[in-house]
Amino acid sequence: FELQILRSPRLGHMAPTSFDRPDDAVPRLAVVIPVYNEEEMVSPCIEALRSSFELVEHKHKPRIIVSDGGSSDASVKRAREAGARVVETKSGDARGRGPCLQRGVASIAKDGGVTVSDTLLFLHVDCIVPITFFRDLEAYWVEHRPKIGFCKMRFTSEGVGLRLFEYLATFESILTTFGDQGLVVSRELYEKIGGFPDQVLLEDVEFLRRARKTCRIHPLPMTLSVSARKFDERGVITYTSIVANDRYRGTGGEGRGGKGGGEEG
Repeated sequence: FELQILRSPRLGHMAPTSFDRPDDAVPRLAVVIPVYNEEEMVSPCIEALRSSFELVEHKHKPRIIVSDGGSSDASVKRAREAGARVVETKSGDARGRGPCLQRGVASIAKDGGVTVSDTLLFLHVDCIVPITFFRDLEAYWVEHRPKIGFCKMRFTSEGVGLRLFEYLATFESILTTFGDQGLVVSRELYEKIGGFPDQVLLEDVEFLRRARKTCRIHPLPMTLSVSARKFDERGVITYTSIVANDRYRGTGGEGRGGKGGGEEG
């Protein structure tokens, strides 16, 4: 499976960058995007990834995997049209974002028989990567050799509460680091801590808890553009209180009526 990289008018005069480093130091990346009824957002998310990769030059083209949780809209069709491989939920499969992420990673292991991707990017579908995302990630990964990292975030809506949330999210902690920020994880660490748990939501909280016991979680230099839709009706304070309560109770989000496919923003 090989992506045909799209040309982007945003590139302008920016030329592809090739770093002077051993080839085995460059992360071989696979992107896993959990999706459930996201026909409007899936294409822009994938297209931004493909445009960003055009700025780097090496032989390891990223694999983009959309793991669908049983969408009833055109999410699957549009993901394929945008150039992603789609892993669909079958009858009897566990539902929720955690299981969707698991199936996405499992599909990579079957692609080619050997380990084709040693680094995983877990990205929510309502996140858009900047044009320099892969270039900046590659430079940071080679210099620091982290096992796991998260991105900064910039919400697409305005508001003092959102700006405060963005600022707090630049610090790594159990209260401020989420899957919404994009998680870049070495395949080695992913397997060591057992991957994502079987949770409808808040699978990222448990995953990060396990990771903290093993290594440092790095703040990465890239900033994602993130939809604020999960705050639109409930507000920042109400939503954050709900999440904190779920964490305390250890519900994994089951009590919040999370979507069956596991993607709730």
